[in-house]
Amino acid sequence: MKRACFFSFVLLSMLLLNSGFSTAHAQGIIKIFVSAHGKPNASGSKKDPAGSISSALEIAKEATAANPRAISILLREGTYFLDHTLELVQGKTWDSAVPLTIAAYGKEKAVLHGGSVVRPDLIKEVSDKSFAARFSPEAAKRIRQINLKEAGISNTGKLHAFGFSRPMSPSWLEIFINDQPGKLARWPNDSTVLIKAVLDSGSMPRWGDKSNRGGKFTYADTKRPSRWKDPGKAWIAGYFKWGYADDAVQLNNIDTLKSVITTQSPSYYGFGSGKPWRAWYAYNLPEEIDLAGEYYVDEESKMLYFMPADSLKKVEISVLETPMMAIEGVSHVTLRNLYFTCSRGMGISMERTTAVLIDGCTFSNLGMMGIYMGKGIQPEDPASNIGGTPASRTAGNIVQYVYEHSTFDREAGTKNGIVNCEIYNTGSGGIYMSGGNRLSLEAGDNYVNNCSIHDFTRIEKTYRPGIWITGVGNSITHCDVYNSPSVGIFLHGNNHLIEYNNLHDLGTDADDMGALYFGRNPSELGNVTRYNYFHHIGGKHKTMAIYHDDGACGMQVYGNLFYQAGTVAGFIGGGRDNVYTNNIFIYTRFATHIDERLKDWAKAMLVKDGLYQQRLEAVNFNKAPYAIRYPRLAKYWDDDPAIPKRNTFSKNVLVNIADTTEGKAAWLPFLKDNYVTKKDPGFKDYVNGDFRLKHKSEVWRWITDFKALPLKKIGYRYKRNFAR
Repeated sequence: MKRACFFSFVLLSMLLLNSGFSTAHAQGIIKIFVSAHGKPNASGSKKDPAGSISSALEIAKEATAANPRAISILLREGTYFLDHTLELVQGKTWDSAVPLTIAAYGKEKAVLHGGSVVRPDLIKEVSDKSFAARFSPEAAKRIRQINLKEAGISNTGKLHAFGFSRPMSPSWLEIFINDQPGKLARWPNDSTVLIKAVLDSGSMPRWGDKSNRGGKFTYADTKRPSRWKDPGKAWIAGYFKWGYADDAVQLNNIDTLKSVITTQSPSYYGFGSGKPWRAWYAYNLPEEIDLAGEYYVDEESKMLYFMPADSLKKVEISVLETPMMAIEGVSHVTLRNLYFTCSRGMGISMERTTAVLIDGCTFSNLGMMGIYMGKGIQPEDPASNIGGTPASRTAGNIVQYVYEHSTFDREAGTKNGIVNCEIYNTGSGGIYMSGGNRLSLEAGDNYVNNCSIHDFTRIEKTYRPGIWITGVGNSITHCDVYNSPSVGIFLHGNNHLIEYNNLHDLGTDADDMGALYFGRNPSELGNVTRYNYFHHIGGKHKTMAIYHDDGACGMQVYGNLFYQAGTVAGFIGGGRDNVYTNNIFIYTRFATHIDERLKDWAKAMLVKDGLYQQRLEAVNFNKAPYAIRYPRLAKYWDDDPAIPKRNTFSKNVLVNIADTTEGKAAWLPFLKDNYVTKKDPGFKDYVNGDFRLKHKSEVWRWITDFKALPLKKIGYRYKRNFAR
């Protein structure tokens, strides 16, 4: 009997091997191997790997049809080029009855690529002498060309308006040199030109003017624009009216004699002057290729002109406009240690998923965001933020739509995680996370943990955050978010947890901006911000570490460290029930701000049938579950909502703060249990930034129940889990 069993086991093992699978199948997991050089009809074994992930999924479906087993698809080192979206769709390409892992094999580097790597022989000296005459003499000898037709690229994309409150859409063709993003040739290279005087502000879509009239303004005297042969193809970008609203519009013409610019289309708020941020730069100008990485695409000849780096190793061009991967309706899928790069759109689109884990993946050089959860909004007009319909695999008008439809369920799914990932050099943000139901307050339980997200606003500058968190009951923990001119974390919804994050070098260029921002909805309650490190926030203009804007209510801010944290560390713009306790503030202009704007210039939000009434009634604020979970909310209208009540600032440590509060102190009682000093209160190493408190610190004597901040636990730690 034993001998018969032995021969049966040998026979089973041979069958498994002959079918192309690892003997791990006998232990419960089927391993399928993939190589960028695999053959079309390969079996998927280690020696005969499949040639694509799609082929591996087909093999997996066949293998599990009769006997479902967990599947691991292992990618060998190489670059996997995508000319269409890779789909993991329930009932179409996958069956969630089977757990699935798609991972790089061991420590090998598997790259999913949404573009083309240019062959070195296609990089040539400029052949069109008349076009070359447009380059500056200093730059002309260094500029090279790539014939896009010869490179197999027919779709160059189209430049489009982008910025605050505009729809998000895939970028145009971009070039990446030695893995670094190129820039459409611009002037000035690293600064802007002030708007001198506005002759015509143009129509203002923000206030309902749909006449589509461009603006007209003068600029400081400069002869530079006189070099531009075809300014009608150029665009300008900048903060044309308000410092929190970037925009980009195409030029109509430039009168270089009078120094007057006229635009083809309006800016969202119109054009203004007299503020230091009201300025512009011009781009898409071949005459301005004068730095390594700058480029220009001539639409007529399909020729790309660029200035290479001194040591040119690789040139890549983005092509794919749809998401690189779409994960829809599935559960228990894991992506591990994959690289997503060089695409015009987003990295991954997720919708209606459960327990999907994205672990140790890297997203870089994308035209949009790295990961997007839930539905987006397909705009009716690609240049307008008004209206639209819910749609999959797009972002579009989603930010404005959520603002206007605050209970919109994006169908993001539940218990999905993004962990140990890095996202950088993206065009319009890092991670857009949602989940949960704002009507029932059912939690989404989606989470971002231990991720590094930086340099995420290459194209769109404002309100394209490192992480956008919406819905109910989701979390952001142990992340590093940094290097952006505007918002690091943008929050909508209820009962979210923001903890152990390191947020720095945010709001570096914009005005009236917060590293963590939320506001304009008194029903968005129950959010907790604790054990985070906010530092080196701001730059040229007024910025905040945490911005409770326009009546934002009910956030608990506990155990955070604020160091050089903008103009104001905690800015409360007319809201109530925001509690600051057990925090440390160091070397910041104001620890807090408080005002009664809802009684003053923002009082229109409280009028009958106004914004606040609409948002409160949308969630049935005076009925369960809101009236039970947030008892005070049910009597919001009876509690003099224009007054900023019950905001608390207690048991905090303030070190070298110029002023404790900006605004009337009576609105934010500064309790005597705070510890204020101009000296080192007893940090372990004040000079070198070790702000842990010594055992003999004065703080313990002054605030006897002060809790030590868990500074060693804050932030991202590099971690990879390797699959074999």
